Amino acid sequence: MTAVQPVPAVVGDTEDRVGAVEAAGVEYLPEEARDSRPRNVGAVFLGANLTWTNVVFGAFAIVFGLSFWQTVASMVVGTALGTLAVVPTAVISPRTGTNMTVSSGAFFGIRGRFIGSAIALLIALAFAAVTVWTSGDAIVAAAHRILGTPETALTRGLSYAVLAVLMAAVALYGHATIVAMQKIVVPVVGVLMILGVAAFAGQFDASTVGGDYALGGFWPTWTLSAVLFAAAPISYGPTIGDYTRRISARRYGNGRICAALGVGMFVGVLLPSLFGAFTAASFADPTESYLHDLVTAAPAWYVLPIVVISVLGGLSQGVLCVYASGLDLEGLAPQLKRTHTTAITATVAIGLLFLGVFVFDAVESVTAATVALNAVITPWVAILAVGALRTPDYDPTDLQAFAHGRRGGRYWFTHGWNLPAVAAWTAGAVFGVLAVNTTLYVGPLADIAGGVDLSTVGSALLAVGIYLVMPAAGRRRADRR
Repeated sequence: MTAVQPVPAVVGDTEDRVGAVEAAGVEYLPEEARDSRPRNVGAVFLGANLTWTNVVFGAFAIVFGLSFWQTVASMVVGTALGTLAVVPTAVISPRTGTNMTVSSGAFFGIRGRFIGSAIALLIALAFAAVTVWTSGDAIVAAAHRILGTPETALTRGLSYAVLAVLMAAVALYGHATIVAMQKIVVPVVGVLMILGVAAFAGQFDASTVGGDYALGGFWPTWTLSAVLFAAAPISYGPTIGDYTRRISARRYGNGRICAALGVGMFVGVLLPSLFGAFTAASFADPTESYLHDLVTAAPAWYVLPIVVISVLGGLSQGVLCVYASGLDLEGLAPQLKRTHTTAITATVAIGLLFLGVFVFDAVESVTAATVALNAVITPWVAILAVGALRTPDYDPTDLQAFAHGRRGGRYWFTHGWNLPAVAAWTAGAVFGVLAVNTTLYVGPLADIAGGVDLSTVGSALLAVGIYLVMPAAGRRRADRR
């Protein structure tokens, strides 16, 4: 029988209402505060993926030189693998009552969880910037076609700024408001993307390719595409607990929570990616800007739906990223409130956006950054997945040790670090970064499999293998002190 664990004293307001600013941060949420349902998690990650970011990734595969059906194959395989990697982690936060990075202390140690917080911050900030970039560019292109406004750096910058402010405002309200917004985004944006297939059906050509293979051969290019699609579900690994922490493990079983997440994640990534590949294969004379081509080639009646997708889709993913980054920063700096950390991370995200768009080549920098970050986060997610399958119960009090300024306890391990987990993650991440193969960055191990990118699969297998074979004594629970 699972032992009943002590729970920490609850400080502050944990109530969660639509339209009210959520006061709770990464502290333990008591049972009475967990009023969410598995279907909410499915809606959140379905809606968060219905954005131009995943649409552009679908188009990238065509640009890389793959045909439509080759792209679909890489899309299905990559999305399925990425979804399967994160699904086991869905059961962690309903048991710990806190977000994923704080929960990761159960496997990495009270100080070792800083690894997850740092990775989560980077991922959230990067994808928040990418979301505003893609949505902002689509709005500017649509406004140019409808109103004749210029497509300049100034109009793009203004579009980015407006979207960023809206994104930060919703994120500041918190969990309940975000869930309610996603329940609007899913039907509206989902239907508009399906209508987009009809809008471009007359121009679609399944044999269209964007040119020569980006990496010089079919399999290296196909694998790069699959890795990009796997990156979408995996990148949400640190974010899942932001929503499952408000689900009661007493009322809902593991299977139901995992199924809701899996369906939402897989369909959420697949639908917009298919839309991106389908439309990219319909452009007669594509340029370097997919979103500009989309607006130019769209029938007049579909231009306004593009604007709606840009606003709602951009907010859906951007809000998720900013909310997550605020919680992760609060985990590192518990003296700050969630609202303060959310405002800080939103400001940093918009700064990264302007740097990436106006200083570096957007397509190449986004591709390289996504694959590199994926190589680092995948071994971390893999260790959490193994931990979730092996750990039946957690100690919520000891997980909050850092916030309370305590040492010792169940997750103290070696001076706050679980060395086997840290060593396994380090080995996996180093291998992943060295094995990355993109058009902008080629790691020294990129040719280890004839140019096929093993950064994601290899980093996960290496990390799990090392973690499982490390001495059991290194994984044992620390004695209380």
